[in-house]
Amino acid sequence: MHFSIRAIPAVLAALVALNVPALNGAPKIDALVVGPANAGGIYTLSPQGGHIAYVGMKGTKVFVSVDGIDGPVFDELFGPNGQDFYNPPKAAVMRSSTGGQTPFAPSLPVIFSPDGTHFAYAGRIGNDYVVIHDGNEIARGPRAALALNYGPLTLSPTGRHVYWDEMRTENSRGSWRLMMTGKPGPWSGHQTMNPVFGADDSRYAYNAGKIENYQDQMLIVDGKEADYGGRDPVFTADGKSLLSIRYSPKASVLIDGKPVISGLGVDKIIPAPVGHRWGAIVRTKLVNNMGVASFFLDGKEVPGTEGAKSAWFSADGKHYAVSCINAQSRAAFMVVDGKAGEEYQSITDSLVKWTPDGSKVIYTVVSGGRNFIVVNNEVFPIDSLLGYNPIVMPETGNHYVYGTNDGTNRIFSVILDGKSVLLPSVYPVYDTLTMSADGSRYGYFFGPVGRSEVTGIAIDGAVAEGLAPIYFAKWVPTDLIPPSIIFSRDGKHVAYQAHGVDPQTRGIYLDGKLAAPKARGLYFPTFTPDSQHFFFAADEAAAIPGQVPPIVVYVDGHEAVRANGYFFASVAGNWTMDASGTLTFFAADGDTVKRYRVTATLETGIATMIAETSAAQAKALADAAAQKKAAEEAATKAKADKEAAAAKAKADYDAAVAAKAQARQDAIAAKKKAAADAAAAKAQARQNAIDARKQGR
Repeated sequence: MHFSIRAIPAVLAALVALNVPALNGAPKIDALVVGPANAGGIYTLSPQGGHIAYVGMKGTKVFVSVDGIDGPVFDELFGPNGQDFYNPPKAAVMRSSTGGQTPFAPSLPVIFSPDGTHFAYAGRIGNDYVVIHDGNEIARGPRAALALNYGPLTLSPTGRHVYWDEMRTENSRGSWRLMMTGKPGPWSGHQTMNPVFGADDSRYAYNAGKIENYQDQMLIVDGKEADYGGRDPVFTADGKSLLSIRYSPKASVLIDGKPVISGLGVDKIIPAPVGHRWGAIVRTKLVNNMGVASFFLDGKEVPGTEGAKSAWFSADGKHYAVSCINAQSRAAFMVVDGKAGEEYQSITDSLVKWTPDGSKVIYTVVSGGRNFIVVNNEVFPIDSLLGYNPIVMPETGNHYVYGTNDGTNRIFSVILDGKSVLLPSVYPVYDTLTMSADGSRYGYFFGPVGRSEVTGIAIDGAVAEGLAPIYFAKWVPTDLIPPSIIFSRDGKHVAYQAHGVDPQTRGIYLDGKLAAPKARGLYFPTFTPDSQHFFFAADEAAAIPGQVPPIVVYVDGHEAVRANGYFFASVAGNWTMDASGTLTFFAADGDTVKRYRVTATLETGIATMIAETSAAQAKALADAAAQKKAAEEAATKAKADKEAAAAKAKADYDAAVAAKAQARQDAIAAKKKAAADAAAAKAQARQNAIDARKQGR
């Protein structure tokens, strides 16, 4: 059921303009100036965490400011690969290179860790190079020794360390060493040194070629050469042990330098995501002159895994799955926790997934030329899966959902935990299948089979009646999947954008109710981690035509920030919600760039947001009804007044006509009387004359 709410935008706009929240729930806003908007330079944002770096100039010198705190002044700044940095005269924004490792990212001086809590950059001061890590100088050396073109400035996975290469030349021969957070490693005869780290970055290891012969590899562990020659090192997840490979004279897997597995060759080592557990795929025998591998778990061969190709641990490290090829039949099979499954033509290794609780392993296979999904030991026929992320899982639990079609766009399915839940006569829209964090709820957009329209929204198998879905806008155009359906973390609330028959019903719906009537672009729909509040951003019309439209941040329906968010258009990291529910947002405000940190108050929430919009709707409808009634009453009175005036005018006209007729009649009567009187007088005079003559006789 839908209502006409044409007056609502005006009502809400009035509330926004007055900044008078219905429940005194104005969000808390902390605004920090982090740099200029019109003085040139480069801005870059951390991928997550809500941090910002500005590279600017002071005279002819350059400097870096991170979160509004200026670092030292440099004569020159370098990109992570050693390129000279160009500081543009007009401020620009570029996407960051995560830890210095993001491919194809611009070569910006400042690199951030993935969570944004650490940063680093390098530059020249006089004849020295200087490296800054988290705002502190951690290394200084001769500029000529810096070899970023061989070993780029890079952050470790957590950002705890920053590393790069130095180079020297002796007797026309170059040598290199890895600098780990200012600590030099041994000199190497080769420039390729790629360290690996323990889970918390407290330990690191890498291979380096010896000076005498760079093909003769040494293993560097925590900055020192190990007394054994392991290759391709990798730490167990707890960081307590270092696994590596010895290729000759016999292939072996080493744990802290001690051989625990030997064979014809070592294909790969797979540490579990947590703890000390690990697996290895090692070729142990020849079949038809080809090496056949087996899977080893914690150093012991798992029976029945001959032909092992790949292996996957569950998130808790307690379970494992190994895909294998039967060397005789060339058929594929999966071994799960030591038990072999059925054989198939092939197994798609790229689609092997464990549910978050580790109770189910899901993978796709081909058998008899047809496709199937296998969930533990259950097999479900499919034609093809839908979307970039075809098997959707929650953050916890053992639920899963996926969609399929038959390739003709006529037969579709949505399978939830092995059961078909697709509504009849519709198709699920690609990449809109969504689950709540605990897996208790699901939703998707749909359209009529055989047509391209997207016409409906299904939440937990029920249709949002009378509503057509709208995708939320993508802030970063290169993101593959636009936001569609958003669940709160506890699964109790759901948000989506939609519209009904009345255009004024377009906006954000929370729990099926219109909560934010908006007609322009809507970005970043976000529930707070405690599931109590809802944030979003809206593209709104500029106050003066031709100006850049503002991006307005709303918290529980209340305006929090109105600024030029398009200054950071298309850049990831502009919207970050932390674990406490505080949003970090960046925008230009006049001549400055600001970091806004926005927090909701206890006076507002999802319930008040819906209630305030409902109240505004009711008030708008009541105002419209009152205006209509007043207009009708005024029209009725005006009609009555007009009719009375017309009647009076007619009466006056009729009276005037009657008076004129009477006057004409009176004039005729008077004329007749005058004529009669004249005739009588004339007759009398004649008679008098006759009488006088008679008397004169």
